[in-house]
Amino acid sequence: MNRYILLIVYLMVIVSLSGCIDELVPLETSSDIPDPSVYEFDAFLNKSQFNGSFPRTSTFYLSTNFSVKVVHIVDNESFLDIIPLEDPTKKDVDILSNIVIIGDYSANTESSLSLFQNYSREQNVSAINYTLSEKVIKGQKHIYLNFSEPIRGYVAYTMNVPRGQDFIHIAHTPSVVRMILPEGYTTGHYLIGRARPQPNMIYYDNKGRMNLVWYNMGAEKSALVKVLETIFAEEIQTPTDTVKIIGVKFYKKSAPFHLLVATVILSSFALIVIADYLKNRHKLRKLRDQIEAGEKWEK
Repeated sequence: MNRYILLIVYLMVIVSLSGCIDELVPLETSSDIPDPSVYEFDAFLNKSQFNGSFPRTSTFYLSTNFSVKVVHIVDNESFLDIIPLEDPTKKDVDILSNIVIIGDYSANTESSLSLFQNYSREQNVSAINYTLSEKVIKGQKHIYLNFSEPIRGYVAYTMNVPRGQDFIHIAHTPSVVRMILPEGYTTGHYLIGRARPQPNMIYYDNKGRMNLVWYNMGAEKSALVKVLETIFAEEIQTPTDTVKIIGVKFYKKSAPFHLLVATVILSSFALIVIADYLKNRHKLRKLRDQIEAGEKWEK
């Protein structure tokens, strides 16, 4: 029995060391000089505009090194409301670093797809004034990136996040949210983890990375609201400024296989234990029957 237990433990150690544990990568060091080369500026916009301008498009390049690279496409906006995921173990670390702005003041430009495409190709850092401020609202920290006047273009930064492979973003309407997983990572397994809510679009880019996209263009009506609209034959207005919590749990593509192997090993171990228990139970019952038969013979 002991050799079976040792064999199972040995196999589980091999599975764990074969890729279940991710390497810890140190955080990048920040610099006072903005470096746009670490970001990907992609004019990820639909062809139609929303109320005369493009909705804010936020792309999150997820990683396993406790940081996320964020690139916003803003069209005539005067500030960004950033709700960070704070790491309680890192008190003296700046949440935002390497802030890069590529664009111009809205008064100097006109909104168009070609404008954002030109910005993404040129990648010239703009001398746009901004300030950072913090405010705690209902126990949640908000970081405000304020511009001296409305701008149009790209705003990128690196954000420190807690350890782990879970990411949560609070999206305002109207907005488009895209999360790009690291190469070799995936999501969607019903046991290991998936994206919530279900993305509106999933595709793979030319680097083989999984891209998840959510279109948060307006307030979603609940089933109860739709029933009431049907009963009273009248449309019920919903708030124009709402938030949506978007989360994703990502992991290596090999994780489901490792989970399957671990499940098979544990199931085999359970079957061995049960079989050994039934075998010993049978021996004890047979021994008891022999003892009872011997006592009867003596009488």
